[in-house]
Amino acid sequence: MRVRIAELRKERGMTQDDLAQAIGMSRAFVAHIEIGTRQLSPRKQKTIADALGVDPTELIDFDAPDPADERRLIEAFRAASPDQRRAWLQMADVLSAGADKQDG
Repeated sequence: MRVRIAELRKERGMTQDDLAQAIGMSRAFVAHIEIGTRQLSPRKQKTIADALGVDPTELIDFDAPDPADERRLIEAFRAASPDQRRAWLQMADVLSAGADKQDG
């Protein structure tokens, strides 16, 4: 799951300061929500969605991988041997090519 606030905010030509002012929160709070270091309560999700003019469900990409899972993969990749990293990258190339064929 990934929060889409930064993407939607930028589409509307808003800065973090603009959004923070519109929702009555600090720019730091907006930054933390956007990078996933703070949780988004349902009430705050509705407030942000209203400020962006979208449905609250549009703020969340439910198909995106969990950021914690991504961090675990990155840590495992960094800990792998050079040969293991090359194998992972080859697997990533194969998976990307398969995804491109499905999209095309």
